Amino acid sequence: MTKNTTTKKKSTQHKKPRNNRRQTKKTHRAPLWAWVVIGLLVAALITLLLYLSNRPPNTPKKQPVAQTKEETVTPQPRFDFYEILKEREITVPDRSAEIKASIPDDINYFLQAGSFKNNNEADKLRAELLLGNMEAHIEPSTRNGQTWYRVITGPFSTRSKMAKARSVLASRGMSPLLLKRKKQ
Repeated sequence: MTKNTTTKKKSTQHKKPRNNRRQTKKTHRAPLWAWVVIGLLVAALITLLLYLSNRPPNTPKKQPVAQTKEETVTPQPRFDFYEILKEREITVPDRSAEIKASIPDDINYFLQAGSFKNNNEADKLRAELLLGNMEAHIEPSTRNGQTWYRVITGPFSTRSKMAKARSVLASRGMSPLLLKRKKQ
């Protein structure tokens, strides 16, 4: 038995890769948006050149001829509404004295912040109002055999002070009732 031994020669050449796409060099191309921008710039340049070529040539300005003083004086605008307003002026009588006289000075304003069957709940609301820099006290009231404890703020000598206190109570989620009482 003879063996046929063939020796394979090792080739010094390297094997070629199967995929030729990998070996090709990628060419660096500009992205599409760059071509769009370049096209727009070229179009704008061409439009500018066409506009400038169609413009009429500049004509030299004529020197103004010396004018007399009468011609150079421009009439000033005339406003007539000052006279028209004076003719239509209406005088309004002062009624502030009547208004002050109609408001009685002997009334104090109070606000009822809440009404409770339990004195402890009324005292908690009173303490909350005192911490909020509002003057408050509790008044017991008996109706139909039941005693209610009303939390009252005030007195307020003017309606504006009362309105300010009412807005403070409303901002705290309360809907106060207005009470008017004669001064004692």
